[in-house]
Amino acid sequence: MRDNRVVNKVPNVRMLRFIPQVLFLLFVVSIIQSPVDGQNAAGRIEGRVIDKGKDQPVSQQIVILRIHQESKDVQQRDTKTDNSGAYAFDNLSTAFDVHYVVSTTYDGEEYVEKDIVLSEWVPRVKVNIDIGGFTDDPSKVKIRQHTIVITPPPADHAQHQAVSVMEIIGVENTSDAVFRFDLDNQSTGLYFNLPKGYEALRIDSGFKQDMTAQTARLIANQPLEPGNSRVGFSYVVHIDSGLDLSRKLTFDTDEVYVFVSEGTPLTSQSRILGAGRREQVHEQIYTIYATDPAKPLTTGQIADLRFKAMNRNPSNPTLIALIAISAALAGGFLVAAIFKMRRPTLNTADDTQKPKGLPDASWLGKLDAADLERTRVARLEIITRLEALYEAREISERVYNRLRKEQVDRLESVLVQING
Repeated sequence: MRDNRVVNKVPNVRMLRFIPQVLFLLFVVSIIQSPVDGQNAAGRIEGRVIDKGKDQPVSQQIVILRIHQESKDVQQRDTKTDNSGAYAFDNLSTAFDVHYVVSTTYDGEEYVEKDIVLSEWVPRVKVNIDIGGFTDDPSKVKIRQHTIVITPPPADHAQHQAVSVMEIIGVENTSDAVFRFDLDNQSTGLYFNLPKGYEALRIDSGFKQDMTAQTARLIANQPLEPGNSRVGFSYVVHIDSGLDLSRKLTFDTDEVYVFVSEGTPLTSQSRILGAGRREQVHEQIYTIYATDPAKPLTTGQIADLRFKAMNRNPSNPTLIALIAISAALAGGFLVAAIFKMRRPTLNTADDTQKPKGLPDASWLGKLDAADLERTRVARLEIITRLEALYEAREISERVYNRLRKEQVDRLESVLVQING
């Protein structure tokens, strides 16, 4: 007769040793497959419409959702807020090639939240819309860090006659209300002066506000929301005997950093930048100049950013330019610039060692072009999520730095494989 009794067995100790490795492999597989498997998962965008001037919710307010997907017409849905000012859109795609825009119009003024992305990792996003109240006090807006990266020019410019300049500006609206300012009879949120002689200006599409260049200014057409934002843009400047990026500051500025790639024939003549220091950033050498953090710059001050040209041959385009261009194809060179140029806050022995061999190289070589592209997008999305978690103080600084370094290294491996 067959014995159907259950027999309790003691787990094999040797098998237990392999559990961490198995879990790690499952995690890696989930990262690779998630952008594909999760494309049809149901997402949700929700939030509330609040009149900040009256400090009360706005009920029966029409909220519009626009759905943007590659190679397809823009779709539109709308809904109304309930008595608490809440709204929601359900059953949304989490595919990597879809992004959303939420907007509402109140008292003749449109309020827009752009470039909202859902994913299997973040299928639910809250987008609150604050309307009404605002502040026009420029002292409430602080430039926490202004980073300028100078590299060799594009291929269609003579190497000794021009340079490419990328600027990344970290902004904080310290007020609880949106910032709105009348500039030359135009309502604006942010405005920056641009240096003389710039051309081929390109504004980062990852910034949620529309920005336009008007003569020597870069202007945002919408109010600046409370909290932290980042603005990125790039351009080309011709150099003769030197390079002058000086301009009058429109907001108080805590710190300015200038990265000059090795081989770019420039040396600082600025009165506000300290002595340059040479550092290696992912296999590329930069001379880095910085202002004194104890001496922040003030609104209306002329930021002296003059550089003298030297008689040297510039180097080839750097790895950071490669990453920036690759991310730009996905509509966000700012993401690449931020995680490459953010000043390290954790100084570990691993960070100072010479970069080791590229990770992921073995299995990446087995992927086709489509899989590599999905992996690249997944890495960028993970890095973007890490930025959001760190800004929201949901992960510690130590954890953020370690995870970011790991993802940057893996993204570099993907880019090297894509570019052959």
